[in-house]
Amino acid sequence: MNATPVPVNIGNTGFMLLCASLVMLMTPGLAFFYGGLVQRKNVLTIMMQSFMSLGWTTVLWFAFGYSESFGPDWHGLIGNPGTFAFLHGVTLHTMFTGNDAGIPLVVHIAYQMMFAIITPALITGAFANRVTFKAYFWFLTGWLVFVYFPFVHMLWSPDGILARWGCLDFAGGIVVHASAGFAALASVLYVGRRRVVENKPHNVPLIALGTGLLWFGWYGFNAGSELRVDSVTAAAFLNTDIAASFAAVIWLLIEWMRGSQPKFVGLLTGAVAGLATITPC
Repeated sequence: MNATPVPVNIGNTGFMLLCASLVMLMTPGLAFFYGGLVQRKNVLTIMMQSFMSLGWTTVLWFAFGYSESFGPDWHGLIGNPGTFAFLHGVTLHTMFTGNDAGIPLVVHIAYQMMFAIITPALITGAFANRVTFKAYFWFLTGWLVFVYFPFVHMLWSPDGILARWGCLDFAGGIVVHASAGFAALASVLYVGRRRVVENKPHNVPLIALGTGLLWFGWYGFNAGSELRVDSVTAAAFLNTDIAASFAAVIWLLIEWMRGSQPKFVGLLTGAVAGLATITPC
């Protein structure tokens, strides 16, 4: 990715900064969502894990994460970690050259950083009542460095091996949700079952608050992935809401058809499932 002087598109730049802010809001939303689902004694722990990702992932991304993800290619697997280390060589006039949207490179760095923040936070739902803070810290660091950053490069960098094979992922259905899902499954298989199994959420309003923040932030997550304002952006925005709405209603209908009383938690869970499902489209 070479920096070339092109005019800044004010509209696209402002839109991408707004989308980055919306995606950032999803991580606190996820903390509320998980916090309402777990037992009362685990609320602060799981919320701290999400906010820890917000802080520590930013440090790693600033240091070398963006370079590993979008830097000059090494065998299609990873970027050169020193290319943009600590924003080396990046000025206010350095432009993102992945397309002709006319956005500064710092905007692309910030937007992609928000994806890096929420992805490991998604995994924390599998950690409730299972791991210590120390274990989570080392997992967070290792998973970002050896899994997420290389995976972003392989799929979203034009030189990545998966990108060259023709793999497509519009907004992170593979890079974010699939990678986080498999990591959560692997962690569950490794640490084993919880000592205390309690399926009943302790705070449904907290789940509702988290779902609302996730739903709102997801517009920036999906629509912003076009990296500009055009008809595709509008379609992604609309499809995001349609998917969440249909999934929420269908979840309720399935509960009802199975003879169970429709539950608020089911509606909220269905909405989040729909949001995750529409992401790669």
